[in-house]
Amino acid sequence: MKRIQIQEGIKPLCLIVPLLLSACHTAPFRPGSNDVTAAGHVPAGYIDPTKSLFPLGNYPQSVDKWLPPGPDSHVPVMDTAAQQRHFSDLKSRYFGMGAGEKSPWNPAYIASVLGQGAEAARDAGISKYLGEQSVSWGENFRVHPESWKQQVRDNVTTSVDSVYHPLERGIAVRETLVRGLPTDDPAYDDPRQAGQGYPFDNLQMSSVRPGTPVYVLAASRDMRWKYVLSPTVTGWVHGEDIAGVDQQFVTEWLTLAGKNLGTFIKEPVSVHEGGQYYFTARPGTILPFRNRQTGFFEVTVPVRKSDGRAQIRQVRLREDEFVAMPWKMTPGNMAVLMKSMSGRPYGWGNYNFYNDCSAEMRSLMMPFGIFLPRNSAAQIQSVTRIVDLSQEDTRARLRYLTEHGRPFATLVYIPGHIMLYTGNVVINGQNIPMTYQNIWGLRPADSDSRYIIGRAVFLPLLASYPENPDLVSLAGKSQFKLGFIE
Repeated sequence: MKRIQIQEGIKPLCLIVPLLLSACHTAPFRPGSNDVTAAGHVPAGYIDPTKSLFPLGNYPQSVDKWLPPGPDSHVPVMDTAAQQRHFSDLKSRYFGMGAGEKSPWNPAYIASVLGQGAEAARDAGISKYLGEQSVSWGENFRVHPESWKQQVRDNVTTSVDSVYHPLERGIAVRETLVRGLPTDDPAYDDPRQAGQGYPFDNLQMSSVRPGTPVYVLAASRDMRWKYVLSPTVTGWVHGEDIAGVDQQFVTEWLTLAGKNLGTFIKEPVSVHEGGQYYFTARPGTILPFRNRQTGFFEVTVPVRKSDGRAQIRQVRLREDEFVAMPWKMTPGNMAVLMKSMSGRPYGWGNYNFYNDCSAEMRSLMMPFGIFLPRNSAAQIQSVTRIVDLSQEDTRARLRYLTEHGRPFATLVYIPGHIMLYTGNVVINGQNIPMTYQNIWGLRPADSDSRYIIGRAVFLPLLASYPENPDLVSLAGKSQFKLGFIE
């Protein structure tokens, strides 16, 4: 991996750290009497007494800056046999190919889920956010009244059938947000506190991409919502985003996916054909394809009929939008993905279909056939080898990463956050590990403020941040683990 020299005098690409929820952010600018202009304005970047913006303008975010083209960019970071093993695991989890123990279309797996208290898991959100003593805030900065809680409770209280039904299998026909309760309304913790309020809606869990197999566990009373199990998450989705599948559909879809499976390498991509729009796709969306011809793929998509059942359609997608899986895992191909994904806003739980830290890692690894779970703690536990450096000091952690990290195949985990190590750079004469991550922001030790980044960025891991000595180093958290994808 080629190292990149940053000349003395150029400001270091100072660290920015994405921690989920309250784990993300930093000390903001607090305007004093001498900081306000005669016109009553405060300096750019100030938001309110608990938030300010991290000044990214001084730090290069060009992908080519950190992943420059060259002969090394075509060298795979994982051999073909290893990629195929990962790819087989992914297909098993999605489609039940191979062992298939965790596919939503696998009767044995669904039966085990139903036998393990699926209804109790669904009801956890009811007690947490709708109980008599529970308090949450809406988008209007007001506490949700009891009438709101009762309305949602009434809509959710339907039973989960303990018996497996083949016709409850389904497929996502468009990208859909997964909610902890059947409501679009947010449930924030106290927005007056740093690290709370927007975008941290406690009911926003994830998203399910088009073409994802699901199993419908229950429906809301108003029939607008379905409670579904997907390969990565279980929760409430809009019912119209899911189509039911019968055995004929499943057989045809699995046959196609077993022969040729592909994925998107750009975002967003409008998937349409003959004037008919179907859905928007992004990296992490996987679909079968029938043929590959010069310049394009003939891709299979699911469409919802008027009776709510799924049927198959074909669309043409350009080869700069869609590739066959598993894509060769090279720095150059990783750079193609990052050029599309980097800079996009942070989305807690895929809010507004943007990524948070773990969704960014999932989307980044999916084209290479690598399955990652949905949250950061599960992701670090899913890799082949883990090195726990939590007992080491910050400098020892960084030194180990620079000496032993494998670029593009090493995940860096701290509580509530995960990022990808992309190699080392030289900053002011020091060897520094560079990461790619989607982050909300940084915080000081007292956690009473946030320095917001709110996007996918390249950031070095530093022992301290020259821009603000109060910031807590990402490498200085209570836990620091390296996960090697091998």
